[in-house]
Amino acid sequence: MMSHLPIEIISEILSRLPVECLLRFLCISKSWYALIKQPDFIKLHLHRSIETNRDRTLILEKVTHGVPRYFFSVHFPTENHFDNAFKLYQPLYRRGKLVHILDYCHGLVCIHHWTDEIAIWNPLIRKYRVLPKEPISIPSGFTYYKSNKIAFGYDLCNDDYKVLRVTAFCNRGQPLKEFEVKVYSLRSHSWRKIEDQWPKKECTISSNSVSLNGALHWLIAEDTPYDTDSPLGAECLLAFELATEKFRVFKTPVQQEVELGTRLEVLKGQLSFIVSPDLEAEIEQDYNDVWLMKEYGEASSWTRIYKIERPMPWAFQYCKPLMFSENEKKVLLEMRQYNQTKLVWYEIETKRCQRVKIQNLPNWFRTATCVGSLLLLDGDNVIDPAEQKNKRKRNESPSEVPNPKLLGKAVDENEKQEG
Repeated sequence: MMSHLPIEIISEILSRLPVECLLRFLCISKSWYALIKQPDFIKLHLHRSIETNRDRTLILEKVTHGVPRYFFSVHFPTENHFDNAFKLYQPLYRRGKLVHILDYCHGLVCIHHWTDEIAIWNPLIRKYRVLPKEPISIPSGFTYYKSNKIAFGYDLCNDDYKVLRVTAFCNRGQPLKEFEVKVYSLRSHSWRKIEDQWPKKECTISSNSVSLNGALHWLIAEDTPYDTDSPLGAECLLAFELATEKFRVFKTPVQQEVELGTRLEVLKGQLSFIVSPDLEAEIEQDYNDVWLMKEYGEASSWTRIYKIERPMPWAFQYCKPLMFSENEKKVLLEMRQYNQTKLVWYEIETKRCQRVKIQNLPNWFRTATCVGSLLLLDGDNVIDPAEQKNKRKRNESPSEVPNPKLLGKAVDENEKQEG
């Protein structure tokens, strides 16, 4: 019946299906295979996934003694239904276990190995692309460079996914730095240097990176006069626009204090600024103060939306907001405390918490949220050695793997004939 429908109608129907179904439908016919692999269809399907907020999966980075070890996947079709967690094989596993999530966007997860190997990975369809190695050359007049800061996001204007690498070159005992910024394009599969100068050379990146509205964002803080590794000065929000390749600076809603920690997140499609006690500060009160930038780029639009504080059923250090409920009265939190993590629904008005119960969930993890996406459908396959081993066993013929019971019967029959 579907073969008699116009291709436009077929495309509309298929674009509303989960990724798992579409992967199976690649084998239906040549016309369906060609349709599903078309860039326009992949964009349409992604738009439907984001619009309906369906086919969602949590990717969990298991942490042991502060070191990222394994990955797990939890599918949740609705906010009240979470499937069991199962172990996930990631593409850089062969290089060792020290792999962590940098950022995520449109179902793609950017992961980083401690040897500076980077990959863009679609865990739902098990496809990936490893970035080419990009050397670092220390300019004259500088003695060393600090570890790279890496960010990942989507260039709206050029329909391209990009990775930004920021390297700071330094001299010991001197606050002045030189910054090198390079960008990788998934479309061209290459790196190139950014000409726009880093705007604040006596500052240090003091937060994680987040991507939103075609830009990458960090918090940066002024270096202290005598210790350039302790950024306790004034803090601001730095944005890098991927299309124009220009930097912008925004004000934060509150200024960082010595005993406070600050982070950036994205919630409800808006920049989120979170204030909490610094992990090393001697402050007994646990709280998270959460702000949203209601109008992107307008510092005056920062609005506090909730504050999590004691009393709470569980102690916590940091609560990462993952998503709002459909009625926006609750927020799903990744609640961290020392060497333990919980997933919790937090009711904003009543300040009550409800723990999300998921079987096989690791004790300590970090979370990325993925929507159903066919991006990187032409990428390399992530091959799980355990599945490959089981597949080889299933494909072995009976002659290659003798059945002991049948062998026993054959021996008995031979003995009877000889007798």
